[in-house]
Amino acid sequence: MSITPEWQSYEHKVSSFLSELGFETRVKETIDGARGRHDIDVSARMRVIGIDILWVIECKAWNRAIPKERILTLQSIVNDVGADRGFVFSEKGFQSGAIRATENTNLTLTSLEDFRLEFKDEIRATKARILDERIATLVQAFSAIWDLAREERDAAFSRYSGPPGFDFLEGKPSAVIGVTSHLSHMRASLENARFNRWPVAFFPLDLVDGEVFDVSDWEGLQFVAENTIITCQRIYDHMMTPGESPVDWKTLQPPELTSLLSAIRDK
Repeated sequence: MSITPEWQSYEHKVSSFLSELGFETRVKETIDGARGRHDIDVSARMRVIGIDILWVIECKAWNRAIPKERILTLQSIVNDVGADRGFVFSEKGFQSGAIRATENTNLTLTSLEDFRLEFKDEIRATKARILDERIATLVQAFSAIWDLAREERDAAFSRYSGPPGFDFLEGKPSAVIGVTSHLSHMRASLENARFNRWPVAFFPLDLVDGEVFDVSDWEGLQFVAENTIITCQRIYDHMMTPGESPVDWKTLQPPELTSLLSAIRDK
């Protein structure tokens, strides 16, 4: 009867836990970097609104604290493969030099138990950052339409396929302001959620009688934020594609979000 080595068992424990959190994990993956190939104990991937997240994890089932040299090695690997985060798991702790080496870096030193207690904040912070960056990029893209040459700008506005603007505004350019305003509201809600100011407000793109919905948890907020961002990205892409004709904007909204809003309104 074969006995699984402790180090191998530890890697699979870490991998299984990350899988339970929604990551796609691999044990002993070889990843190509800019300067070479690297053997990774555990890799963890997640996709948020089209953006790939990669975490690189070292698992040290050692009987002593991890030294600084191992941390510096992982930092070079994280940089070379372009990972978002690097983690070192150890149940025996870390030497003081190793801890200092991670200050102001994207490396985290932890144990399985500590990570179990803190993982929600880690993952939520990563997702919230990506959503916020995507919203900021979209708002800038919509704003940049006004910087186009008049003929190109007018053509883009003529292809606008999105919800109407604010009631006191008229015309398609003003309707675009309505889209960016909703995105700004979403950004504010993400910020409030980051500081646990629940519930947070969700303003649907197709406001009905000034309605606003309360969202009380991260899972719900992530769902409506992702699908609203996808919708606004599709509206922008439609505007910027020559030859396109205006369409019913709700065909650009993911059906999952449309169904959710319909169910809420039918209550």
